[in-house]
Amino acid sequence: MKKNIKTLYTATAVATLLMAAKTQTAQAATSDAETKTNSETTTATGATTTTPAQVTKESAQADVNKAQEVVNDQQAEANGAQKAVDTANQKVKDAQAKVDSTKATLDEATEAKQEATQENIDKTKNDISQAESDVTSKQNEASQAESNVNTKQSAVTQAQSDVNTSKAKVDQATADVNAKQASVDNAQKVLDGTDAEQIRKNADDAQKAVDSDKANVQVKTTDATNKATAVSEAQKAVDTAQTAAQTAKTNADTTSQKLAEAQSAVNDAQTKVNSINDQINSVNRIEMPKGYVNAKDNIAELGKQGLAMNKYKEDEKAKQEKIAAVADSRGVVGLLRLTDEQQKEITLWTAGILNDIRKQLGLSNRIVVTNKSLEFAKYIADNSTIAGIEHDDKALQDVNKAVLQARIQAESIGLGVGGSDITMNDLQEAVYDLMLQMLFDDAYSNWGHAMQISGMEFHGVKDEYFGLGVRQKDNIIGFETFYPEDPAKADEGGRLTIPSVDTTELQAELTTAQSDLNTKSNALTSAKSANDEAQSALTTANNNLATAQTNLTNAQKAKTQADSDLETAKTQLTTDEAKLASAQKAKTQADSDLETAKTQLTTDEAKLASAQEAVQALSADLATKQANLQSAKDALEESKKNLASAESDLTAKQNALTEAENELKSAQDALTSAKQAVSDAQAKVDSLKAKLDSLTNAEPNYEAAKTAYDNAVSDLKFAQDDLDAFTGVNKIAQAKLDSAKSELAKAQAVLDKILEKERAEEALKKAEEEAKEAAVKRAQATHFYQTGSKLFDAQGKEVTGYVVKDNQVYDAKGNLVGVVSKKVMTRELHRALVKANTLPQTGNESTVLAGLGVALIGLGSMLGVAKRKRQ
Repeated sequence: MKKNIKTLYTATAVATLLMAAKTQTAQAATSDAETKTNSETTTATGATTTTPAQVTKESAQADVNKAQEVVNDQQAEANGAQKAVDTANQKVKDAQAKVDSTKATLDEATEAKQEATQENIDKTKNDISQAESDVTSKQNEASQAESNVNTKQSAVTQAQSDVNTSKAKVDQATADVNAKQASVDNAQKVLDGTDAEQIRKNADDAQKAVDSDKANVQVKTTDATNKATAVSEAQKAVDTAQTAAQTAKTNADTTSQKLAEAQSAVNDAQTKVNSINDQINSVNRIEMPKGYVNAKDNIAELGKQGLAMNKYKEDEKAKQEKIAAVADSRGVVGLLRLTDEQQKEITLWTAGILNDIRKQLGLSNRIVVTNKSLEFAKYIADNSTIAGIEHDDKALQDVNKAVLQARIQAESIGLGVGGSDITMNDLQEAVYDLMLQMLFDDAYSNWGHAMQISGMEFHGVKDEYFGLGVRQKDNIIGFETFYPEDPAKADEGGRLTIPSVDTTELQAELTTAQSDLNTKSNALTSAKSANDEAQSALTTANNNLATAQTNLTNAQKAKTQADSDLETAKTQLTTDEAKLASAQKAKTQADSDLETAKTQLTTDEAKLASAQEAVQALSADLATKQANLQSAKDALEESKKNLASAESDLTAKQNALTEAENELKSAQDALTSAKQAVSDAQAKVDSLKAKLDSLTNAEPNYEAAKTAYDNAVSDLKFAQDDLDAFTGVNKIAQAKLDSAKSELAKAQAVLDKILEKERAEEALKKAEEEAKEAAVKRAQATHFYQTGSKLFDAQGKEVTGYVVKDNQVYDAKGNLVGVVSKKVMTRELHRALVKANTLPQTGNESTVLAGLGVALIGLGSMLGVAKRKRQ
């Protein structure tokens, strides 16, 4: 069979709009015994307005409900159409932005292309050679500058060494001058002979100072010992804390390792769960509504269920696989060119879904894909020349000669996708949506596509050889199924493995993986808790160690200070002991001089004659002391000269150091400038090389930019076409919605009229009942009196045309107008009865007549009843 359905959709129609309006699809099957002619089917949905007289309340309400369902459906379609328009509008904006961006790049490439003359290229090459030569020159200058810096640095280092040596000599000379000055002072004091007492006092003071220093040394020694003990104890505390910290660190490292291992295990388990979920979520299958295979009158309703139950799942991996495209006759890039591997991939993907459909429907036939079935579908697609959604009979016949002979052959076709940036995911979605339409929205084709896609058309045939092709001319997708005359030839090269879309095993794997993840998550929680405790213990141990180390540092500082104080005390003791020795020496000399003077005095007193000798001797001693003083002064002057020479040499060396440092700084500045010059020269070379590259590659850069721009313009054209198409569909959907609302309003109007009439009838019925009740009450209050065949009202007027039944009075229409009373209520009635001779005049007769009157009334009533029956 062949069926062709027209639509307004473009190649990039989305699934939502595919359900809002009929997608272009066509289905055909040919066999040896049957070839049918083309036919077209169009269906319309709407509510029919009828007059209230033709419908009941229930049927009118059903019409309203049906019209409301249509409105709801059309509203959903209108919403989907509007959403598609919004999406297409955004794509147009994005495409326009891409056009603007690629246009700017193309303008730059165009400008570069215009500048890419041979003259500019040669000039740039010369500039590069000159710049590279300049770089070499600058590099040589930088090397020389760096060598000069190294030389100056060596000079500075030597000058600094000379200064240090000279400064040591100055310090030594100064110390020597100070010592010589002390010798001069002591010699002068000896010469003066006036400081004997002071010398003795100095000796005593020096002794006291030494004694005090010794005591201080003892105190400082004790303090230093105590401080050393404190350092030892602090060191022990540090060692203990260090051991505790190391233990805590080992524990923390262990728990951290376990935590990392647990986290890694959880991550691996989570990755596995995510991977399985991704596999499940990326598996596309079509779930068939129950009862589909045997559906008849309810096939349309089952189709709605099928459309609602199924939706394409995005395939992230397929999004990474690009499909090549070429330009059409208008120059717009958009015609797909699948590789053989891509045709096999999309065919096997589709075959997995088709086999699952057959399994759900309980059919025994299965899809088979071979190299020949792929070649079969590709031949038809490549050799179809007919335009639009039409079957190419010639290609369908020629394939039997060119590839292999088919015993049974069927084809369903529909619009695919096109563009310059199409992925395998886009093609899968287009194929999936076409299968949905062919299975669940195929009434306009008398469900011919559904028969092929579901496999029911090949029921009883074990193997359905299948291939999917995309026409090169217009991206029409063809579903080709057949059974070959020679199955062995069709199976050449073996049957290809068709992937299963059954996720039962994956669901079981997911359950196991999720359980494993939960177990490992619990282990991670335990490991984290243990690690938190270990880390807390480590923090405490580290804090204790830090405190111990602080205490140790403080103790060491105290010990150092105590040692320093001890050394100071010892130094002071040594100094004072030296002073004491000097003072004692001076004292000894003074005492000796004193004793000598006393002895000399005694001798001089005893031997006056020898006084002159004593004087001469004293004079001689004075000359000696003077000579000693002069010798000390000469030594002092020599030391001062040595000091002056050392200071002069130090100044010269310092000046030389300053000059060397200045020269080093100048050399370093020159080196910095030289390096910058090298960098600038190299940057110029790089810039010129980039310019040369731009000039030499201007043509390919321009072509690439132009291709990108052309593709962007093409994409914009496709996006604008989609927007125009979706806008048209939206208008149609809105019009259908307005029409559905109008039909709903009509149906509601019919229902409202019926309800209004029903309310009026109920009101009338109620009014009649109320009137009847009022009439009964009035009748019960209206009394008539009957005597014989005569009937009188309360005023005594005889009335005719009334009938009495069961003491109730009815008019000629059967309406109750009063009751028969036995009690005379008015004079007029009484006179009328007397005149009619029906009332007795005296006692007993009155009773008899009264009885007779009753009997007569009863008889009259009976006669009245009989008469009514006759009437």
